Amino acid sequence: MTQAQPRVLRCGDLVLDESRWTVHRAGTLVDLSPTEFRLLACLLRDQGSVLTRAELLERVWGSGYTGQPQVVETYVSYLRRKLHRLGPPLIHTRRGVGYLLRGHDPDALDLASRIWPGATRTGTSRTDRGWSLAEGAGDDGRGTPARPAR
Repeated sequence: MTQAQPRVLRCGDLVLDESRWTVHRAGTLVDLSPTEFRLLACLLRDQGSVLTRAELLERVWGSGYTGQPQVVETYVSYLRRKLHRLGPPLIHTRRGVGYLLRGHDPDALDLASRIWPGATRTGTSRTDRGWSLAEGAGDDGRGTPARPAR
């Protein structure tokens, strides 16, 4: 009798164990519905690649699905709400194309702080632009960094 190898998918601090149907983010167990689990597994299998709404509908909901195609956006938002509160964003939108899952890039903060001295990463919501400047770091009054004098 042969045992199936446990299939564990990882991206940064996100770990999905397909054999146990568990997901952990930053060591914390994340409670997902079966559909959320299948969607996350699909994104993890193709991490770094953009998957269109049509591809996700086919792979997660199946070819017989006749409901609203916006269900993909709904479930992506559920996943973001559950996963992004535990760490940096992993699920990214390519507007007009689809979604991809990619690990946090620690070099992004280094680059931003070289461009805008005092910059720090902030929230993870779609409406939060994600950067804040330390007091006195330069601001034009609209929340954007002032251009350095030449």
